[in-house]
Amino acid sequence: MRKLAIAAFSFSAAIFAAYYLFTRDTALYAALFFALAGAAVLGVRLKSLKGLVITAFAASLGFAVFAGHYDLTVSKAHELAGKTRSYTFSLLESPNRYDRYTSVHARLESEGHPRLKCVLYATDDNMDALAGGDLITAELSLSPADIRYGVHTSRYNAKDIYLTGTVKDEIRQIGRRHSVSSLSSAAADGIARRMDDLFGDGAAPFIKALIIGDKSDLYDDDALYVALSRAGLMHVAAVSGMHVSFLIAFLRFLFGKGKRSAIACILLAWAFVAVGGMSPSAARAAFMQTMLLLAPLFERENDPVTSLSAALAVLLLVNPFAAANISLQLSFSAMLGIVLLFERLQDLLMKPFGDGRTAKVMSYPIGILSCTLSVMVFSLPLTAYYFGYVSVLSPLTNLLCLWAVPICFIGAFAALCFSWVGVLGKLIVFIVTRLVRYILAVCRFIASLDSFVVYLPEWLTILWAILFYLSIAVVFLFKLKPKYRLLVPLATAILGLFLPQFVLRCHYASAKETITAIDVGQGQCVSVMSGDSTVVIDCGSTSYAEYDAGDCAAAYLKSCGADRIDALVFTHLHADHANGYRRISNLMEIDKVLIPAGVDRFDPLLWEILSCADRHGTEVEFLSRDTMERFGEIRLFLFAEDMKGDANERCMPLIVSVDNYDVLITGDAPASKEKELVEKTELSSIEALVVGHHGSKSASCEEYLSALAGGKAIISVGKNNYGMPAAEVLERLETFGYTVYRTDLDGSVEIRVDG
Repeated sequence: MRKLAIAAFSFSAAIFAAYYLFTRDTALYAALFFALAGAAVLGVRLKSLKGLVITAFAASLGFAVFAGHYDLTVSKAHELAGKTRSYTFSLLESPNRYDRYTSVHARLESEGHPRLKCVLYATDDNMDALAGGDLITAELSLSPADIRYGVHTSRYNAKDIYLTGTVKDEIRQIGRRHSVSSLSSAAADGIARRMDDLFGDGAAPFIKALIIGDKSDLYDDDALYVALSRAGLMHVAAVSGMHVSFLIAFLRFLFGKGKRSAIACILLAWAFVAVGGMSPSAARAAFMQTMLLLAPLFERENDPVTSLSAALAVLLLVNPFAAANISLQLSFSAMLGIVLLFERLQDLLMKPFGDGRTAKVMSYPIGILSCTLSVMVFSLPLTAYYFGYVSVLSPLTNLLCLWAVPICFIGAFAALCFSWVGVLGKLIVFIVTRLVRYILAVCRFIASLDSFVVYLPEWLTILWAILFYLSIAVVFLFKLKPKYRLLVPLATAILGLFLPQFVLRCHYASAKETITAIDVGQGQCVSVMSGDSTVVIDCGSTSYAEYDAGDCAAAYLKSCGADRIDALVFTHLHADHANGYRRISNLMEIDKVLIPAGVDRFDPLLWEILSCADRHGTEVEFLSRDTMERFGEIRLFLFAEDMKGDANERCMPLIVSVDNYDVLITGDAPASKEKELVEKTELSSIEALVVGHHGSKSASCEEYLSALAGGKAIISVGKNNYGMPAAEVLERLETFGYTVYRTDLDGSVEIRVDG
């Protein structure tokens, strides 16, 4: 390994260690320690120790850069926290409009303040006329982006964003200030509009994601998003290293392989990456391609390991917090697999076909398979850890679709250039549209093979990864025969996925009834499983930006062996109880949806639920009176709301009964509703309680708790700034003899009735 690779790897390793294992202060101590260690080794003056010297000084620099960056960004952001005043910002993009708010990425430009990136939020329409490059001023309250709901998060800092701001007053445009970000955003907006005109609703969402990284329409079409994700092709629908490789290959084909061609390719590649949002994976690929193209110009040999480690070091030098960026981790782990294993796997798999005609025929599928497997070696465990599932058929998806992706990619740009040239432009659009439809059809079919998407809990994912890497170590340590070098890790990976899945299903099948408050963050989702019957009560979360409640619920149920839902009951239609329906309806078959009759018929969330239910053929029933529903051995006693008060007061409480074990769920019902329930219903047989309104002080009154039998109390709660669960509620629960479980502390809380 070259000196640059050693230095870059050591620097990057120090950054990762500083982020995950150190604080700002201890990172400085580590920087000093490695600097002194490097100086001590340097004094020995032995050539054999040069690698250690480079490692020590590079690690020292990594720790120092992390601490320095923290001081210049996070510390400055915390100094601005909680101060409501007028600030000036330059917009880095056009605002994004959502159902209830508008957001935009901006840079703080107020005199005397650091020029930190920020996400601005406004609840009205006064951002609609703005665009990237606009200078604006507004009164707002700033918060450090690394703290959300009182808990540390890496989501924003990993993207070089250090502040969030809520607009308190009218926004005023005061001028223009263009930047690379704003110009790139304007170019992306123009391309997106043109793609919509050319390809329409059917192909445009995929095309826009493919060439400029705009996935907004894919997220809007949740069924399509689920199909791409479960088939293992979502990595295509983003500007990544693969796309940069497509672009460079095509440009080299057009321009030749001279020096001028190399410079032109480098400039166009970086322009493409900028328009695509400068994602870590695309920036990594552009950097590596730059080194590859420049190496002959400086009469140097390009080394992929050196290029990869140097690219990582540069990205972390710009923003050390990018160490927590999932895109960066997946991109570099995938590329590391290609660099280290692709050629070995390809040679191993091609060996049985010799050098004849059969070998030529098999070279493409073997190449795709080798590339896919080498990518998965390091990236698959990360994917399983972050997303909770593994798409076993993703190699097949790649084999069937990857040949068409570069044609769509280059064809989309060709359509953009030649769309005004009559027949030629129409022909290109026709071909690309048909290929996109083919890709999406393949993804929908493979995603429908649900048994090949394996869901694992976090702890099992970690165990599986350890066993998988141990099997690889065994292959190399014991120098197994060539035919076993692939077979042993592959068998370990497959058994490690399906055997735990089988054991988990047997584990839950052995318990006739399981009632679970699934951890969905700040929201609520309760599942009830008995034999072949499954009922879900509520499915929503305000933690939507971090994970979807529908994803969480489906992953849990599928890991338990539940393949369908008999009924999904909504206590009321607040987002933290119902906004996960769209996702779970695209992941699981739902027979019936039960909704209280008093919901607002103009609520957009209601119309989304009705639209999804209609698309999937799900029965919807509005309940206007007390009702008893039975699904196998699961009985639901639903108490109709009384059509008065606010949405919380119109909640539909219910008692879930399985094998004579009764659980009371009241949604967000306030104390007044609880008292009404006590007056009209005998509650002394209740053995478990899902605490109302996530532990808010507006619920769980003394009269209500004293009427129950005590026992288990489950609080479904996540990161929040509402003070939930309230201290007085926890005290009351303790006073009345409840054992309290919380999803924010305990994760998903299970009650196994018989097992």
